[in-house]
Amino acid sequence: MITRRLKYWIVLWTPVLWLLLELAWYPKDRYVSQGAGRMLGGFIDGRIGSYPAWLLVAGGLVCLARGIWSLVRDPARRRGATVIVCAGLLLLAWSLVAGGLPHWSASSHAASFGWLFQTVLLLLFAGALWIWGATFSDRAELLVWNVRQVWKLFRSNWEGFFGLCVLVAFVLIALLAPFLAAHTYLDPNAEIGKPYSGSSWSYYRMLGVDEQGLSVWAEFVWSARISLVVGLMATAISTLLGTLIGIGAGFYGGWRQEVSMRTTDIFLVLPWLPFAMVLAAAWGHSYGLIIVIIGVTSWPSTARLVRAETLKLRKLQFVERAKAIGSTNTHTMRRHILPNVFPLIFANTVLVVAIAILSETTLSFLGLGDPLNFSWGSMLRNAWQSGAAGIPEWAYLVAPGTAIILVVLGFTFVGQALESVLDPKLRKRDRAVADRPDKGGKRKPGSTSTLSRPTVAGQPTPGLREQGADLSPISGGDE
Repeated sequence: MITRRLKYWIVLWTPVLWLLLELAWYPKDRYVSQGAGRMLGGFIDGRIGSYPAWLLVAGGLVCLARGIWSLVRDPARRRGATVIVCAGLLLLAWSLVAGGLPHWSASSHAASFGWLFQTVLLLLFAGALWIWGATFSDRAELLVWNVRQVWKLFRSNWEGFFGLCVLVAFVLIALLAPFLAAHTYLDPNAEIGKPYSGSSWSYYRMLGVDEQGLSVWAEFVWSARISLVVGLMATAISTLLGTLIGIGAGFYGGWRQEVSMRTTDIFLVLPWLPFAMVLAAAWGHSYGLIIVIIGVTSWPSTARLVRAETLKLRKLQFVERAKAIGSTNTHTMRRHILPNVFPLIFANTVLVVAIAILSETTLSFLGLGDPLNFSWGSMLRNAWQSGAAGIPEWAYLVAPGTAIILVVLGFTFVGQALESVLDPKLRKRDRAVADRPDKGGKRKPGSTSTLSRPTVAGQPTPGLREQGADLSPISGGDE
């Protein structure tokens, strides 16, 4: 039977994730002033789910390979593997539609069903998770318990919770941009007043007017999308490269480690800003290239951290046992090394997002961003060049500057909180400080509480070497 809480999670988060994906692709030319019918129609617009065809093909092939491998190697996972195979076939069919079927024009109705493919695919993955929870109930219960304990510890950290609230607020602003400000107000001809005519009680003039007579509020809202997307996508590239290079170098050692680490050293000693400026100037001014530039120049720190952790893990007994029973290197890294370094990767990823956002802001402020789109960095550049500080038009400067500070601070707080929650050594140190008697010789109230774990028949709780000491798995799966 599937764990009741996991069932609730699937039922709750599947529609939430669907709504987030819909809002991420929501068309820009549908506004609140056009009526509720047109706004609701935007959720089934043909531009929803406009992913690149090559990405859909890659995802479909991966799902097919994974599903067929599970069908052949593990008959117990037959139902879940069948669902994954169906998801792979759906992705391949979606890629044909997105790429344009033979004799079908780009404007045909076939290209307008991206939202439907996306919905069905999400339901298939939710079904696969449901089947996994029902088939491996012990693992599902352990997963649910660990997630609950992580959330409990994270919620008790006021800095991390404050940072999470800040990030949720800005993510909502970015996702709800079509509902908060019409994109037409970013048009160069959409003047709402004289340049720098000041703020007023009018909705679009609450933050004032820029040097072209455009609404600063509309620019601020739509800039949130660009800044956050660039930061998240660049971090994904950086984390993927750093994780692959770090695990490979730490696990194999030898000449592979030397080549990887010397390459990492080269990227570390290169001055980042001049290097990124040269690449941006050579490759062009678009946010797609900015994402690639930031991603390929910010992975060395992640690779160093992952390699150091991998060097410690490869000497532990469970890795030696995996090698002794004949596990391949790929299996050992995927099922044993990666799950144990994942908490470190996750915490570091959140911190890298803040660095990526600052990097995008720096490049845009220097004039190397996309001139056709607004970001917080380009807003600061325009305000600086037009002399907004000398007028003074403080809202034009304060709005994007405050947003950048709060977002970077939020990611930093969340990253530090996750690091202390997921790292058992830091938690032990925090508990030792909390248990230390005060000047009066009394212990602080509530400092001796420990975490309890569920008793799962036939399933050890990996990672919990002592009660409440570690929430991360020692071994990523059966050897």
